[in-house]
Amino acid sequence: MKKIIFLLFAFVAATSYGSKTSNATPDVASTVTNEVPDSLNNVEAVVKQVNAVYDYWNKMSEDTKEEMPSVDERFGSKEWWEIRQEVAAIDRECECGGFFDFGEEGPLDPWTYDCYEGYVSANDIQVKLQEKGTAEVKFLVKDAVTTKGIPIRWLMRVEDGQWRVANIFFVNDDDYDILMNMRAYVDDGKFNKNFDINKYLPKMKELAAEKQDLEKDEVSFNAYGLLDVDRDGAPEVFIQDKDHYYKMLFSIAGGQPSVLASSSGATEIYFYENGVGVQGGCGTGCMMSDFTIVKNSKAVVNFRSIDQYDLEGELIENNKSKDGKDITDKEYDKLCSQLGKQVDLTAMLHHFD
Repeated sequence: MKKIIFLLFAFVAATSYGSKTSNATPDVASTVTNEVPDSLNNVEAVVKQVNAVYDYWNKMSEDTKEEMPSVDERFGSKEWWEIRQEVAAIDRECECGGFFDFGEEGPLDPWTYDCYEGYVSANDIQVKLQEKGTAEVKFLVKDAVTTKGIPIRWLMRVEDGQWRVANIFFVNDDDYDILMNMRAYVDDGKFNKNFDINKYLPKMKELAAEKQDLEKDEVSFNAYGLLDVDRDGAPEVFIQDKDHYYKMLFSIAGGQPSVLASSSGATEIYFYENGVGVQGGCGTGCMMSDFTIVKNSKAVVNFRSIDQYDLEGELIENNKSKDGKDITDKEYDKLCSQLGKQVDLTAMLHHFD
């Protein structure tokens, strides 16, 4: 049995507004799709294309002499192919082993996971057609060794008159969002070329000591990662201590660090389309959700909900606030909608010497 160990540092769990939303579908509607002909807008056409992907993959494996476009170029969306090329460019410059180099037996393949022994195929294909020429596809990828199959999930859309793959998820690895994390990997590679964490550490430690109720010399950062949370082309800094007990996200807009999110112990940081949140316990019978909408690398608004429960687990008090002032449930729900869906964003961590 093949075993896969992820060496990427994932710190995102499946919680959104207090409920599980790990299967949220990001980004599919971001590309306008022309009207889809009836010949394509059906389950059979999608299944045919899924099988065509693996027929092509097997042909490439069998005939290594023939020059053929990669599976990514042949069957991926324009967005997918562009980001794959950017990842390859970062891989060539990086000493980290490469984005997909986290399998025991070598790099994983986004199309096959670690199935490559003999004939590879898609099995038990399930298709859910969606609007605007998009579809969600689930299936098991199998080879001669992995006969039970490994679950894979695709998001597909019609481009250039055919179904193309817009994103791939590794279901067994917490529905690992490959497109989102390739973006983060590329961002990290670009940002780190001219980034000096030491410029910001003194202020970050001062802010961390204040947030975590520590003395400044007790702050023990051991790793950081650069993320573009709001997709404005400028990095935010995720940082954690040596025991992974407290984690923080900083803005460095204007060259001055400020805290966007801070978690420790019973809480955790989560990312959203338009911001960041901290969720978890806040004492006996207390649950907190604390969100910040981020734009241009700055906190636009902060809002939170604190629920207090009795010993029987019944809700006895709920407080919702925006920038420290009480708000109604309706106002809170409107802010949640502005925050957007939860996204699976993972920091590529760099350890301090």
